[in-house]
Amino acid sequence: MSQNEDPKPTPNTSGDGWRVLSYLIGGILVYGGIGFGLDRWLGTQFLLPVGIVLGAGLTILMLHFRYGLRS
Repeated sequence: MSQNEDPKPTPNTSGDGWRVLSYLIGGILVYGGIGFGLDRWLGTQFLLPVGIVLGAGLTILMLHFRYGLRS
């Protein structure tokens, strides 16, 4: 084994920032869209903000489990 070889290769994490951003935007858009559709269907005005907050929260939770602290 030569001196320049790394015995433990590190994972390629170059696109993780863009992936996290796309997950956040996607979660907000999907759940916000569901809230918007339910608001239109039920004639209410509170489900769009609930969907946006729920989408952001669930996405952050999913990201925590995927990219959270590892020991």
